[in-house]
Amino acid sequence: MRTVAVDLVRRAGELLRRQFGASHQVRAKGDVSNIVTEADIAAERLLVEGLRRHFPAHSIIAEESGCDLRGSDYTWVVDPLDGSSNFVAGLPWFGVLLALLHKGEPVQGFLYLPMSDALYEAEKGRGARRNGQPVRVSACADLGEVLWNVGMDSSPDEGRRRACAESLVRLLQRVRNVRATNCLLDAAFTADGRIGGVLNHSERLWDIAAPMLIVQEAGGRFTDPQGRPLTLDLSARAAERDYAVLAGAPALHAAVVELLR
Repeated sequence: MRTVAVDLVRRAGELLRRQFGASHQVRAKGDVSNIVTEADIAAERLLVEGLRRHFPAHSIIAEESGCDLRGSDYTWVVDPLDGSSNFVAGLPWFGVLLALLHKGEPVQGFLYLPMSDALYEAEKGRGARRNGQPVRVSACADLGEVLWNVGMDSSPDEGRRRACAESLVRLLQRVRNVRATNCLLDAAFTADGRIGGVLNHSERLWDIAAPMLIVQEAGGRFTDPQGRPLTLDLSARAAERDYAVLAGAPALHAAVVELLR
C-alpha cells in the first residue's frame, strides 16, 4: 500500500508542478475561499484511478468527486491539490494529501510538496519522516519563542469569523509571530518543528486525515481547540462536515488550549 501511495502522490505532484504558473480556469465551491481548477480535477483523477486499479474493494473519499463507499474496513482520503488559491496565485505553498484509514483510524499518511520535492509520510506506530529522515515536533515549551500558524479563510458563518478573530487576538499576545499558509504546510512545518503548531477553525476530512497521523507520529498532539480527540466521519455525509483543529508540540498545545479557554 505504501509503495502504491508514494508513487501516486509523487505523480500527482509532478502533474501540479508542470501546471504551476500557467493560466487556470477557476470555479468557486460554496464560498470565495474554496475554489477548484482543472489541475485539481486532473490530479484527483490520477490518484483515484490509481487507487481503484490497485485496491478495487477499498472505499475512497475524495475532495472533488466525493464518497465512493464500498463497505471496506479500508478507506483512502484524497486531497489532490491542497492550497488551490496559492497555486492559482503563483505561490508555491501547495501539494498533495493522501491518507489510508483502517476502521476509521489513520494508519498511513502522505504529504507531498512538489515545488521542494519534500515527501512527509507516517505509518501508525512507526514515526514520521521527511524524505526518509525522521522528523519531530518542536522541543520548545514557551509560546513566546515559536511561530504559530492560523488558518484564516473567509467564511459566511459570522460565529466562525468571530471565533477566529478572537483566538487570533489571544495568540498574538503570547506567541512570537503568527503565520498563515495552508493546511498541508501547517502540518508539515508543525511535524518537523519549524513552527510550534496550528489553529484552524474550518477544515474538511481530506485536510486533516493525513496531517493528523503525521503530526501525531512526529510526537505532537492533534485535537479540537478544546483539546478533545477528533473522530473522523467516514459516512456518506463525510464531505459536508467541518472540523476545528488545534495541533502542535505537547507543551505548546496544552498552553494554547488553556489560552483559548
